[in-house]
Amino acid sequence: MKNGRSWLCLSVVALLVAGCEAPPKDRPLTSEVPEPPSFAPPPETCQASAVRFGLGLQATQALLQEMMQRAGAKTGRTVPATETASTAQDPTRLNLQVEPTGRIVGAYCG
Repeated sequence: MKNGRSWLCLSVVALLVAGCEAPPKDRPLTSEVPEPPSFAPPPETCQASAVRFGLGLQATQALLQEMMQRAGAKTGRTVPATETASTAQDPTRLNLQVEPTGRIVGAYCG
Protein backbone atom coordinates (compact mmCIF):
# COMPACT_ATOMS: atom_id res chain seq x y z
CA MET A 1 0.00 0.00 0.00
CA LYS A 2 2.85 2.33 0.82
CA ASN A 3 4.34 1.66 -2.61
CA GLY A 4 1.04 2.55 -4.29
CA ARG A 5 0.77 5.83 -2.38
CA SER A 6 4.34 6.79 -3.19
CA TRP A 7 3.70 6.08 -6.85
CA LEU A 8 0.50 8.17 -6.83
CA CYS A 9 2.21 11.11 -5.09
CA LEU A 10 5.13 10.95 -7.49
CA SER A 11 2.71 10.97 -10.47
CA VAL A 12 0.81 13.98 -9.11
CA VAL A 13 4.03 15.93 -8.50
CA ALA A 14 5.26 15.08 -12.02
CA LEU A 15 2.00 16.33 -13.56
CA LEU A 16 2.12 19.56 -11.57
CA VAL A 17 5.69 20.23 -12.63
CA ALA A 18 4.84 19.49 -16.26
CA GLY A 19 1.90 21.95 -16.09
CA CYS A 20 4.20 24.71 -14.89
CA GLU A 21 6.51 24.38 -17.89
CA ALA A 22 7.54 27.64 -19.60
CA PRO A 23 5.74 28.55 -22.86
CA PRO A 24 7.51 27.80 -26.15
CA LYS A 25 10.03 30.42 -27.26
CA ASP A 26 8.44 30.97 -30.70
CA ARG A 27 5.16 32.23 -29.23
CA PRO A 28 5.10 36.04 -28.67
CA LEU A 29 4.80 37.02 -25.03
CA THR A 30 3.31 40.44 -25.83
CA SER A 31 0.27 41.61 -27.70
CA GLU A 32 2.48 43.32 -30.29
CA VAL A 33 2.37 41.49 -33.60
CA PRO A 34 4.86 42.32 -36.35
CA GLU A 35 3.49 43.76 -39.59
CA PRO A 36 2.95 41.29 -42.41
CA PRO A 37 5.59 41.31 -45.16
CA SER A 38 5.03 43.74 -47.99
CA PHE A 39 4.68 42.30 -51.44
CA ALA A 40 5.90 43.78 -54.70
CA PRO A 41 3.14 45.49 -56.66
CA PRO A 42 1.96 43.56 -59.72
CA PRO A 43 3.45 44.65 -63.02
CA GLU A 44 1.39 47.04 -65.08
CA THR A 45 -0.73 45.11 -67.51
CA CYS A 46 -2.78 46.16 -70.48
CA GLN A 47 -6.55 45.81 -70.70
CA ALA A 48 -7.55 44.61 -74.16
CA SER A 49 -11.24 45.14 -73.41
CA ALA A 50 -10.62 48.90 -73.43
CA VAL A 51 -9.83 48.91 -77.17
CA ARG A 52 -13.03 47.42 -78.58
CA PHE A 53 -13.76 50.74 -80.25
CA GLY A 54 -11.02 50.02 -82.80
CA LEU A 55 -12.35 46.69 -84.04
CA GLY A 56 -13.33 46.90 -87.68
CA LEU A 57 -11.23 50.04 -88.35
CA GLN A 58 -8.18 50.28 -90.62
CA ALA A 59 -4.92 49.86 -88.69
CA THR A 60 -2.81 53.02 -88.65
CA GLN A 61 0.09 54.11 -86.47
CA ALA A 62 -2.07 56.83 -84.87
CA LEU A 63 -4.84 54.33 -84.08
CA LEU A 64 -2.31 51.88 -82.62
CA GLN A 65 -0.94 54.64 -80.37
CA GLU A 66 -4.42 55.60 -79.18
CA MET A 67 -5.35 51.99 -78.53
CA MET A 68 -2.12 51.43 -76.57
CA GLN A 69 -2.88 54.48 -74.44
CA ARG A 70 -6.46 53.41 -73.70
CA ALA A 71 -5.36 49.85 -72.89
CA GLY A 72 -2.52 51.00 -70.66
CA ALA A 73 0.03 49.09 -72.75
CA LYS A 74 3.69 50.04 -72.93
CA THR A 75 4.22 48.52 -76.37
CA GLY A 76 2.02 47.49 -79.24
CA ARG A 77 2.20 45.64 -82.55
CA THR A 78 0.07 44.32 -85.35
CA VAL A 79 0.00 40.62 -86.17
CA PRO A 80 -1.74 38.78 -89.00
CA ALA A 81 -5.15 37.48 -87.91
CA THR A 82 -4.19 33.98 -89.04
CA GLU A 83 -1.00 33.89 -86.94
CA THR A 84 -1.04 31.96 -83.68
CA ALA A 85 0.02 33.72 -80.50
CA SER A 86 3.77 33.64 -79.94
CA THR A 87 5.27 31.92 -76.92
CA ALA A 88 7.06 35.14 -75.88
CA GLN A 89 4.45 36.75 -73.64
CA ASP A 90 4.61 40.35 -72.39
CA PRO A 91 1.69 41.44 -70.18
CA THR A 92 2.35 45.08 -71.07
CA ARG A 93 2.11 44.60 -74.87
CA LEU A 94 -1.04 45.11 -76.96
CA ASN A 95 -1.37 42.86 -80.02
CA LEU A 96 -3.78 43.86 -82.78
CA GLN A 97 -4.92 41.09 -85.12
CA VAL A 98 -5.14 42.49 -88.63
CA GLU A 99 -6.63 41.02 -91.82
CA PRO A 100 -4.64 41.25 -95.08
CA THR A 101 -6.83 44.25 -96.00
CA GLY A 102 -5.57 46.13 -92.90
CA ARG A 103 -8.83 45.87 -90.91
CA ILE A 104 -8.44 45.19 -87.17
CA VAL A 105 -10.38 42.05 -86.21
CA GLY A 106 -9.07 41.35 -82.72
CA ALA A 107 -6.96 42.59 -79.86
CA TYR A 108 -5.25 40.80 -76.99
CA CYS A 109 -2.51 41.45 -74.47
CA GLY A 110 0.54 39.33 -74.16
